[in-house]
Amino acid sequence: MRMSVALLALFTAFSAPAYAGAPSDAVRFFYDNLGAEFDLQHRDRFAGPALGFLNAADAAWVRDETNCIEFGFAADAQDFDAAEIAKTLELDETVDGEVATVAAHFDNFGQPTEVQWTLSHNAAGWQVSDIASRTNDWRVSAMSCQ
Repeated sequence: MRMSVALLALFTAFSAPAYAGAPSDAVRFFYDNLGAEFDLQHRDRFAGPALGFLNAADAAWVRDETNCIEFGFAADAQDFDAAEIAKTLELDETVDGEVATVAAHFDNFGQPTEVQWTLSHNAAGWQVSDIASRTNDWRVSAMSCQ
């Protein structure tokens, strides 16, 4: 019995998805799948303050249908032109040890937009720890959801 528990624990530790590629690859996923930042099946792509906020937003919705998220973080908007974003997207990556910053520059309905993604590297690979808009002055780590 102890052996099977140990094997299960070992399997679980190594079955988590790894995002070992470049930090910009981890961010590009969210532009290839706009809206994916809110999907529970992708929650393992987050850590730190971003994960905390998303979990609090989920809990508020389950508790009393409080909607703490009113726009898409990746698009920095409620509505978006996926084709225009894909066509104009440029990612600039800076890595400093276990922390990376990826600036996403794109146009959405003709409006230049910049979203800054902060990622941390851990055993699971690169995970998003914060997201901020340089265009509209918001930061996930400064948001709260009650």
